Amino acid sequence: MTSQHLLIITGAKNKPDLARRVSPGLRISLITRQEMWHTVWDMEKFERVIVLPDDTGDAEWLALARTIHALDPIDAVGNFTEKDLDKAAAIAADLDINWHSAETVQAVGDKFWMRRRLLETGVDETPCEVVTSPEDLREAAERLGYPLICKPRRGISSQGISRLAGPEDLDGAFAWSSGGTRDLDSTDLIVERFHAGDEYSVECLSEDGRHLVVSITKKFADREHFVELGHVVPAPLDPQTTTRIADTVTRMLDALGVRDTATHTEIILTGDAVRIVETHLRPGGDRITNMVAAVTGVDMPDAAARRYLGQSVLAEAEKAVAAYETASDKQCAAIRYAMPSTVGRVTAVEGVEAASKLPGVQEVTVMKKPGSELTQLTGSGARAGFAWALGASQEEATARAQAAVDELRFEVEPGTP
Repeated sequence: MTSQHLLIITGAKNKPDLARRVSPGLRISLITRQEMWHTVWDMEKFERVIVLPDDTGDAEWLALARTIHALDPIDAVGNFTEKDLDKAAAIAADLDINWHSAETVQAVGDKFWMRRRLLETGVDETPCEVVTSPEDLREAAERLGYPLICKPRRGISSQGISRLAGPEDLDGAFAWSSGGTRDLDSTDLIVERFHAGDEYSVECLSEDGRHLVVSITKKFADREHFVELGHVVPAPLDPQTTTRIADTVTRMLDALGVRDTATHTEIILTGDAVRIVETHLRPGGDRITNMVAAVTGVDMPDAAARRYLGQSVLAEAEKAVAAYETASDKQCAAIRYAMPSTVGRVTAVEGVEAASKLPGVQEVTVMKKPGSELTQLTGSGARAGFAWALGASQEEATARAQAAVDELRFEVEPGTP
């Protein structure tokens, strides 16, 4: 049997190893751009790597993919990031390779387009408008009413999210959210109704248009900038609420045309309503997939790679989820983040070994190593470290993760906020 050839668009890191694990002998080519060059690890593991200037147009991406295809026929296209999904969709369509449609990529990546589609299909009627100036924001706020959320139209990683309680927040919100558009493909912002309630993420697998909710995660976030501070898997929910969430998320995936991938969807449960915050054509981050795999036995990144390569994953995942739901000795998992309050340069970090030896702890990672700068908690990149742990209940897993984080001690040379 001839080995397959995978073309990865933009992101790499450990993904070549992941893809080869599910398809031994796989050949991999990569087209990326200068901004994402740091994600290319282990150059020798690629058949070829092409690096483009950041402003390269679609025509050149297509031409290069066609050239590779002519030399070494491409069987599959993959993109494991939130960058250049439109390029991957265009290349897959041009080469007649099964992948997300351009319409689905736009619906998922463009939060205003997503809102329009969910409104049209009756999945979520949250009002939303595009704003490009402080005056736009003021006029939209008058129409929509407070409280509101302002954020980048194509935002990622909790960047530039502002809550507007009233008119006094307008100027600061626009400036903050505009700052969050750095390195994004659009400087547009959106403003939408703020929903108060508990926050969750939903991990799904889709195959040929069929969807399986693998796990629902309870999220704990900072209330000012909505930076995620911790998660627990599975979320402590009653069966009726779980069913309601699953129904809403699967209807959303249908509405957006998602058919074959692993997805990570963020929601807010407010009263009896399930409100969609956003979704992503990739597995979740923040070690959520590690915790889901440890608890349910379903490896979401592995499944995503297998779907890109045309392998079936849903039946196996359904059996694993069913086995977990009926098990008498369920495991739970939780992650907590370290957020030192001092602003300045890290000079030393202690307690990692002690934290790692605590009961149930699976991983302790320091993100702000000596020489790094601790800043105010305004985005995911400001978090200093984390620990995740297993336990016999959500409470035990959370307590174990928190105990490990509490062992971490950051020595800081104070600086200016």
